[in-house]
Amino acid sequence: MEPSDPDTAQPVTAPADGLEKLSASARGWHTIQMAVLGFIGICGVLRTTDSPAPRAVQWLAAVLAVAALAAASLAVFTVGRVAYPVGGATEGASALPSTRQAATRLRAGIRLTIVALILAVIAALSGWWPTSASAAAVAVTGTNGQAWCGPLVTGPAGAISVRTGNGVISVPAQAIAQVRPVAQCP
Repeated sequence: MEPSDPDTAQPVTAPADGLEKLSASARGWHTIQMAVLGFIGICGVLRTTDSPAPRAVQWLAAVLAVAALAAASLAVFTVGRVAYPVGGATEGASALPSTRQAATRLRAGIRLTIVALILAVIAALSGWWPTSASAAAVAVTGTNGQAWCGPLVTGPAGAISVRTGNGVISVPAQAIAQVRPVAQCP
């Protein structure tokens, strides 16, 4: 009996081998998906400070973060069905997916993972909204040793004007010894 003889039983391990390879690949993707879920958690959930972004941008970021979480969860489930197939004989037929079905599910899960990552990154970008310029205080010291502190305001040409607790003070440029920014006035 030759191996090419049509009456010889041929091994039927190719589909199972293909399914096992897909399952191993899916297990690797499952690890990546858990990292994506962690990234979404760090970017979306652990935000503790107020964002300088407009309220509409904050709401959009929140919606995108929730959508990213939903997409990542669905992706984990989809890839998990390929990574850890559950099946057995039911009614004489195997409940395990075919290699083609498993490959389709794996591709769909990978695409969902990428979509979730993109949504999470877009949501996280709102945290980098530029802050508005604040009226930073400056400390102005005159050549005679006198000092003033407060935010700069518009004043006459050739002078620096500072809003102090006693009103606006204009100090001529030639009478200034030092100007330095300060976090707040004493």
